[in-house]
Amino acid sequence: MGKKGYEVKDDEQLFAGKVTGDCWNMPNLSINRQVSGKYYFTDKRIAFLASGLIGTESVSWEIEMKEIATVKTCLTPPFFPFGILIKMKNGDKYKLSILKRKKYFDWISEHIS
Repeated sequence: MGKKGYEVKDDEQLFAGKVTGDCWNMPNLSINRQVSGKYYFTDKRIAFLASGLIGTESVSWEIEMKEIATVKTCLTPPFFPFGILIKMKNGDKYKLSILKRKKYFDWISEHIS
C-alpha cells in the first residue's frame, strides 16, 4: 500500500474502492475495538486503510483472497447486522463492518478458492 492510498496492481481488477466501514477484529490487535477506514476489494486482495491522525499504519492491512478459508455474516457491536467475519487459512480472523454487506459478502464468497 502506498502512502497516498491503495494502489491496484496491473494483474488485478478493482471491484470496489473507498468503501467506508469499520474493522472490529484483526490479528494485530489483542482486543476487539472499532477502527474506522476505507475498504478496497479486488479480485486478488482485500485491503483496509484505517483513517485518523496517528497510528493508522499499525491497524491498516491487506489480505490475499487465496488465503481466505471461510467467510460468514455476523453481528457487530452492539447488535448490528453489518458484519462479515473472514477466517484465514492460518487461523487469523478479521471482522469487517460494512453497510450493504450482502453485496460484499456475496462477492467475497464467489472469489475465494
